[in-house]
Amino acid sequence: MRLILAATLLGIAVASRAETSKFAFETTLLTAEDIGTFSDIGPATNNTQRKPRAECRAFPGSSDWPDEAGWKRLNASLGGALLKPVPAAAVCYPGPFQDVAKCTALVNDQTITKAHFDDPLGLSTAWPAGNPCPAVLNATGSCEQGGLPVYVVNATSVKQIQIAVNFARNRNLRLVVK
Repeated sequence: MRLILAATLLGIAVASRAETSKFAFETTLLTAEDIGTFSDIGPATNNTQRKPRAECRAFPGSSDWPDEAGWKRLNASLGGALLKPVPAAAVCYPGPFQDVAKCTALVNDQTITKAHFDDPLGLSTAWPAGNPCPAVLNATGSCEQGGLPVYVVNATSVKQIQIAVNFARNRNLRLVVK
């Protein structure tokens, strides 16, 4: 995924290239028609920049966190690319995601592998998120989301990146790029 994102960002920077040399994911861009009445995904304007902002970014449970309808509308704008993943180690903890076989496999292969990088919440190290859900056998307690993103956009086009960045800016959300 990182290679796709890097190529996409490069595509934005070199948008003046001849149309015939663009990658397929570079040809679909956000339009005024896509935005319609959903201003949350529109580009920054003087009006957007002048809105008073909370000192901190919105977070789940805060009054400015988007409601479920807002997330559904964003997902529709993204063509279904919005994910709501749980930490990979949730399979080690009592609850709806518990799976002893998957937990054992996860614990036995905690090296940096393609699987960790492909996981929407996967990190190459646990320290940035405070390791709120470590992969351990016979885990007790609960697996927490901690500082890991609640929603993830699996962006595969310039348009999806534009929508995600605009939504995060316009709704004052923390943006994490992986």
